[in-house]
Amino acid sequence: MGLRTDELIAQARVHSPLLARRGEDGLLLAKAQGCRVFDADNMAYVDLLGGGGANLLGYGNQYLLDAVRKASSFGLASGFHATAEVELVDLLAEILPDYGPWVLTPAESEAWELALRWCRRDTGRQRVVVFDGNRRGSTEALQVSAAGPLGISQPLVAGIPSDVARLVRVVPWGSVDAFHDVLSEVGVDTAAVVLDPIASLFGVLRPDPEFVREVQVGTKAVGARLVVDETITGFRLARGGATESFGLEPDVVVLGGALGGGVSPIGAVTWPLGLHAVPGDELPAPAPPISVLAATATLSVLRNESIHQRLEERGGQLQTGVEGLADKFGRSLKCNRIGSIFALCFSRTGVTDGRSFARVDQELWGRFARGVRENGVLLPSRSSATSFISHAHGVKDIEKVLTAIEQTLRRMQKEDEA
Repeated sequence: MGLRTDELIAQARVHSPLLARRGEDGLLLAKAQGCRVFDADNMAYVDLLGGGGANLLGYGNQYLLDAVRKASSFGLASGFHATAEVELVDLLAEILPDYGPWVLTPAESEAWELALRWCRRDTGRQRVVVFDGNRRGSTEALQVSAAGPLGISQPLVAGIPSDVARLVRVVPWGSVDAFHDVLSEVGVDTAAVVLDPIASLFGVLRPDPEFVREVQVGTKAVGARLVVDETITGFRLARGGATESFGLEPDVVVLGGALGGGVSPIGAVTWPLGLHAVPGDELPAPAPPISVLAATATLSVLRNESIHQRLEERGGQLQTGVEGLADKFGRSLKCNRIGSIFALCFSRTGVTDGRSFARVDQELWGRFARGVRENGVLLPSRSSATSFISHAHGVKDIEKVLTAIEQTLRRMQKEDEA
C-alpha cells in the first residue's frame, strides 16, 4: 500500500478498528470511475467486488450522476414519499408486469423484515426454513447456522437471541431429502421457505432444476410461502433476475443491490399479481429521493436489451481466460459463473455445496488475491466469495484482469519452485 493509505489505516486503528481491518483487506476508496477504483495514493484497481453486486452499470455512470444532481435539486429531503416514487413503481411494473403491488424500502434489511412479517401474518405461522448457501445479508433472523439434526440452528454471531435462531431451520444446499425431512417435522408451522437461487454464500452455484422444482412443490404442499432472494441476482442476471433465468414461481420477491445502481441503498418487496397480496399497514420509512431517482435511472438503462448480452460476453471472456491460465500453470483454480456473477477458488473438486465450499484452499487464495491486487486488480479477500463484472468492464479491462492473474500465477510458481 502507499504512504497515504498506510497513514489513514493507522489513524483508523485508533477509533475504528473494523474500518482499519476492512481497509487492509479491501480498499479505502478515494474515488471511482468506470470499472476502476482509486485509493488515497491514486493507485487504480480494476474492481471485481462491485459493491456486493450493486454497481451493475459501473462507477460514475452519466445517467446515475444526472439522477444524483436531480435529487440534490429537491433538497435531499428524507421522510417523505417522493413524487419520483410513482414513476419508479410504474417503471417496475412495466419491466416486471406480472408483479405487484410494490413496496420500496430505504434498505434491504427493511425489505426482508416486511417480507417475513407478511409471510407470518398470511400463514399464521412462525418458522422460517433457509438453505446453508443463502446470503445472510444484515437481517438478524437469517444470521444463523446449522447446529444439529434436521437443520436445528444456532445464532451465527454473538448478540442474537437464541429464541430468534430457534425459529429458523437450515437445510443443506441441494439436498432434496434433507429439505423434505425438515418439512415433514416443521412444515405445519413453517411460514416461509427462503431461497437464494445461486447460493451466494458459497460464491455462485447454478441451481439443479430438480432441486428447485422440489423446493417449490414442497413449499406449496405444506402451505408455506416461497420467498426468493433477488438482492444480488435481481436485474443483474436478467431484467427478471433469477426468477426469469431459472423459471422460479415465488410468492414473494425481495430486491435490492443493483436496483440502486450502487449510488444509494434501496430495497423492494413485490408479489405475483395473481396472489392479490395486501402488504399491510406497518410499512417502512420511505426510500430517500436519491435512491428512488438512482433506481429509476438504472432501470431506464436496463431497458436496453444489449446490456445483459454484453455482461454475458465479458463473463464468458473472463471464465475462458481463467480456465486457460489454470491449465497453463497446472493450478486447481476454478471459476463458477452465471452471467456477470462469478466466484474463483482453489479446489480440486470445485464448489458445489457446503462441504466442498469448506474444503477450498484459503491460504493459497490469500497469496493469489494479494498478488493480483499488487498487479492492479481487486478480488475478494476470501474464497470463494462472489465477484462481479459491470457494464463498464470492456474487453481490454478483462484482458487486464487476465494479465494480472497470469503474472500472479507465474510468480507463485517460481516461489513454489524456489
